[in-house]
Amino acid sequence: MPYLIRQTALSLAIVTASCVGVSLPARAVDHQHAVEQVFDVAPGPLDQALTRFADQAGLRLMVASEVVTRQHSQGLHGRYAVQQGLDRLLLGSGLSARLSGDVILVERTPALGAALELGTTTIQGQGMGQMTENTGSYTPSLTSVGSKTPTSLRQTPQSVSVITHQVIQDKGMVDLTDAMKMTPGITVRNSNERINDFYSRGFAIENIQIDGAAPMALGTTAGSFYSSKVYNLAEFDHVEVLRGASGLFGGTGDPGGIINLVRKRPLDTYQLKFEASAGSWDNYRSQVDITGPMGFDGKLRGRLVAAYTDRQYFMDERSSQSPTLYGILEADVLPSTRLTIGGRSERINENGASAGLPRYSDGKDLGLPRHTNLSESWAFQDGRSDEVFAKVDHELSDDWKLNVSYTQTQDSGLQKRAFNVGSVNPVTGTGATRFGSVARYRSDQQLADVNLAGKFNLFDRQHEFLMGADHQRITSQWRGTGQLAGAFEPINVFDPGSTPWPNPPTTKDWLADYNPNTQIQYGLYSTLRLQLAEPLHLIVGARAQRYKFYQTYQERGVAPAYLSTREPTKVVPYGGVVYDLNDEWSAYASYSEIFKPQQNKLEGPTPAPGTESSNSIEPMTGKTYETGIKGELWGGAVNTSFALYYTKREHEAVLDPAYPVTTVPFGGSCCYVTQGEVVSKGVDMEVSGELLPDWSLMAGYTYNHNQNRNDDTVFSSLTPKHLFKLWSTYRLPGEFNDLKIGGGVNLQSANYVSGTAAVLDNTGAVIRNESYEYRQAGYAVWNAMAEYRLDDHWSLTYNLNNVFDKTYYSTVGSSVAANWYGEPRNHMLTLRGTFW
Repeated sequence: MPYLIRQTALSLAIVTASCVGVSLPARAVDHQHAVEQVFDVAPGPLDQALTRFADQAGLRLMVASEVVTRQHSQGLHGRYAVQQGLDRLLLGSGLSARLSGDVILVERTPALGAALELGTTTIQGQGMGQMTENTGSYTPSLTSVGSKTPTSLRQTPQSVSVITHQVIQDKGMVDLTDAMKMTPGITVRNSNERINDFYSRGFAIENIQIDGAAPMALGTTAGSFYSSKVYNLAEFDHVEVLRGASGLFGGTGDPGGIINLVRKRPLDTYQLKFEASAGSWDNYRSQVDITGPMGFDGKLRGRLVAAYTDRQYFMDERSSQSPTLYGILEADVLPSTRLTIGGRSERINENGASAGLPRYSDGKDLGLPRHTNLSESWAFQDGRSDEVFAKVDHELSDDWKLNVSYTQTQDSGLQKRAFNVGSVNPVTGTGATRFGSVARYRSDQQLADVNLAGKFNLFDRQHEFLMGADHQRITSQWRGTGQLAGAFEPINVFDPGSTPWPNPPTTKDWLADYNPNTQIQYGLYSTLRLQLAEPLHLIVGARAQRYKFYQTYQERGVAPAYLSTREPTKVVPYGGVVYDLNDEWSAYASYSEIFKPQQNKLEGPTPAPGTESSNSIEPMTGKTYETGIKGELWGGAVNTSFALYYTKREHEAVLDPAYPVTTVPFGGSCCYVTQGEVVSKGVDMEVSGELLPDWSLMAGYTYNHNQNRNDDTVFSSLTPKHLFKLWSTYRLPGEFNDLKIGGGVNLQSANYVSGTAAVLDNTGAVIRNESYEYRQAGYAVWNAMAEYRLDDHWSLTYNLNNVFDKTYYSTVGSSVAANWYGEPRNHMLTLRGTFW
């Protein structure tokens, strides 16, 4: 109430000042505001930046001090109209400005459902949250990963983390894996030398959205669509991650969560950014990013980003080159309609392949040097990844918006692999064997989404409604040869050079072919957000989902295996409640679901060879209960959350003892029953934003306890019980203001693996199975950075990773393979330039 009184008094003062003190006719004032002028506002506290802007514009500034306290500005350089400059200066602050005569009034923007304004571009697209570029912020005011519409983190009743553009820049992130390593509550595991899987609360994250559109298969080995895709952050402004069941907008999958990548958009003013980096192990990267108006009085805007990476790794015989080109056009085709089209093209050239390191047959560590790579320099992967997209945002009125989007991605490539399989005998030091083959892969995803969102008044309160439909079609193929000449020969893991593997011919004599390998899913979704009372919000929603999968597996000399499954319409409910304790704190509770078809697991009896298998067992189902408290402090400068969660996954496939086990790799394996049940519960805590002027922080702690209730064992022993991530930066005051320093730590408790692994002979046949067990103690990896601002355009950043050169396994695997060392201490120096 005091704030409202102050704002009312401030508004009255402005009206009075406008009526009494104005010295120019209204039309003359409007013309003066519309004329572009040059502004030069240095970065610093927002109140000082606004004061300098008002002085340069020849206007008066009126703002309540508590509105801008602890807010930071990246400054403003270039030619702008007054309102345009104000909008850009306040971007990401949660504030808005309006002009009244020669007075600038700055006030808070309503958080719920607020539209993002970017210069003179006012049409806000669904699913895009809030652009974070040039804000300097570690936390956004709005996000869309759990709502499809821009919503504050405090009003989103699930655990959500955002890796903003500033965090990406400070940490020197290159791809999605880098961002997920920083994201609270996320465990990152190597699946091969290139691809990583992401886990939350013990479960895989299998779905990803781009600009909040239809869900895509992530492309990691957690799925089965062979894309081998690594998302380059050159295309994206920020990354949003929701933890927990996400069936409302994610379709099918595990209850781990969903990722939303928000693309960079064209700006309505000219901007050129340049980056050049050089780091350890000949790691070089460059990037050029140019954007601005292209014609029609700024109604057509464009952006082009070109990036190139050429690097080697701490592992022997490993290097990669990756050129990437991303382009996007935005056109205001009508006053209320915006058309967006764009695309990305990336080439993949990888040298060296690996299955990770083995262990002794009992699971004990071999103690190999971290640079050991049991592959060959002739092993390679050549491929490409392409994407085209189109989007229409139409404002039906001030309160209602229609969004239509389409995305198509295509990934393809050829791999020639040389890797190791087999544990090492503790006495003889032998047992590791060479394997290798040639494979060709292709994956095509077509995604469409249409939704209508808006606000309406009922019983003197404002409510929100969203309704939409999406469609996903994934068609993929994988073809592989038999083992290359020289396979099954032993490897000396302690001296790989003493057992070389001469480069065999790159045969394309395909032995196995998965074609087609197709998934189709589509659904209708809707949410209703009701304001039951001034502080109480109820969110209810549901998704009606259809699913189909079919696959043909052909192996030379063997009858084809056919698999086809179709799930009837399933309804996935969602519910949440948010209670505003005051202007900064809210308590919440939510319930969410998801389901996951088990198309590759068949019920008995075993199907006859060459017949179509359609007796897939029923899907797994997952549900998440979550409650907690969230804070939006100091005008949105800091976001905090504390959550308790409970997730149950039921109906997991377990072997049916009534039938013999038959297996077609990645195909229809038999026979199973749906008796598996897993529970995961724990605590999630997070804080992000600017705690004090020039001091930014992102930190999160997660406690997780997961259990397989079938045999009362740990379900995911690789998920640490305790996971703590911290990153913080501070810009020095006074004459040292050009220097920013930062540091942080990723700390986790112990994890372990156990099981049985096959011992093979020199033909690849199984001799026997041996039990293994390995436990890795908890560890901490520290990182640091320093940035020096050379002038208004250039800066130099130094990143030091793994400061204390900790030796650890980032991924712990079995005794036969899949153990990956974390990177040793390494350095990166980056020169950045920004021009307006």
